[in-house]
Amino acid sequence: MIVLVSIFLSFLLYLLGESGPTALTIGIIFLLLSRLLFQSTKTFAFREFTLLLYALNYLVSPLITYNLDQDLVSYPMKIPQDEYFVLAIPGFLLFTFGVYSIKTSCFNIDMKNVKELSVVNERFLKIIFVFGLLSRIATIFIEGELNFILYLFGLIRFVSAFSLFSIRPKKYFLWPVIVLLFELTIGLIAGAYHDAIMWIIFFGLFYVYTIRPNTRQIIFLGSVGVSMVLGLQAIKFSYREKVWQGDKSASIESVVDIGSENIKTDILFGEENLLSTLNRGNQAWIFASTVDNLNKNKDFQGLNNVNKYIEAALLPRFLAPNKIKSGDQEIFNEFSGHTLGEGTAMGLGIFADGYIAYGAWGVYIFGFVLGLIFSLTFKIVERWTKVSPFYVLMLLPLLNYAVRPDCELQTTINHLFKGILLYGFLVYLTRKRFTLDSKENQRKLIHLNLAKGNGSR
Repeated sequence: MIVLVSIFLSFLLYLLGESGPTALTIGIIFLLLSRLLFQSTKTFAFREFTLLLYALNYLVSPLITYNLDQDLVSYPMKIPQDEYFVLAIPGFLLFTFGVYSIKTSCFNIDMKNVKELSVVNERFLKIIFVFGLLSRIATIFIEGELNFILYLFGLIRFVSAFSLFSIRPKKYFLWPVIVLLFELTIGLIAGAYHDAIMWIIFFGLFYVYTIRPNTRQIIFLGSVGVSMVLGLQAIKFSYREKVWQGDKSASIESVVDIGSENIKTDILFGEENLLSTLNRGNQAWIFASTVDNLNKNKDFQGLNNVNKYIEAALLPRFLAPNKIKSGDQEIFNEFSGHTLGEGTAMGLGIFADGYIAYGAWGVYIFGFVLGLIFSLTFKIVERWTKVSPFYVLMLLPLLNYAVRPDCELQTTINHLFKGILLYGFLVYLTRKRFTLDSKENQRKLIHLNLAKGNGSR
């Protein structure tokens, strides 16, 4: 029904004189927001959030940018609007088709079983939480490939905290709050809070699915989330400027001082902060710049860059000493039409990588293939949930980076490959602990009055 309403809305807007890209973008956003609002208590809305994130970056932000007074735009689009949306809208739709191309049940979480398995492993989850937190702290001091493995393992702290929350929300509410605040604090001091934002949103999705608030409460939580993003953007913009210029040190005291100055309604919703947030969420700017650059020099690469990404993700450095490094801006500088200095990091994004490979057809193919990779990942997690429904939460650390539209394809492949190996190994090690079929867990459940027939929660 929502799909039909969205199609009708797009058609009506077009008849009323709106351009095709505007009508289609509004219809797509209406569909995704409606599904998030009305389906998030019935299914874990991970796919819907992912698609919304891509739509905001590749459809909404560029549409607003094209229709703004260009004197206000810091990063103007380098190709005409019609040329851009002929690439972006089909690319996004094919990405969506890829995401839904393989049927999966992993988003229909059996919360009753997750709660039961969390109860019988309550102490173990606390231990894993501590080890995950220590791994995260260790990444501050350790570099190289070990740093990435520790980073991946450290993400288990979120799985543990969310699981404990699912047992008794009132008792364990502080656990996810503490770990999220810790991540946010580190991010703010570093001037890069994207990891924290993603995990706060993931917790919001998990909270809605677990607690099942009403529609009004969901809208309120969404409004709080938008205000939080605007607040963080206001702090980051001023914080980076003052720290980089040497006026402030990179510390929590500086964050608090700058936050107290900028967390005001007129600043949060002021033109400067809204434009800054728009620019930050406009991955399409890089995509359009890449299209413009490739149209000029015709230096299409086929799968050369993809082969480099795969080599960097799959081969250790002693076998491929010249492989590209994560965060290396060589490819970005060569193909985007922009040159980044040291200390600045940007990713091309999947559509730009596709255009570099095969032009317009590359955008469509790469969009679908990325969606298909996500769909295959969902299927792998679904296989894990056959062992235990608890393992559905492994989806979050596995895809927390890959779902970001501004991520580098190289890092996406690296994260997924190593994440599947690491988390698959953890599933294997803990499979007996987190299955309800084991006699030990059945005994514990009976003891705790959670077994069937004994008044389960």
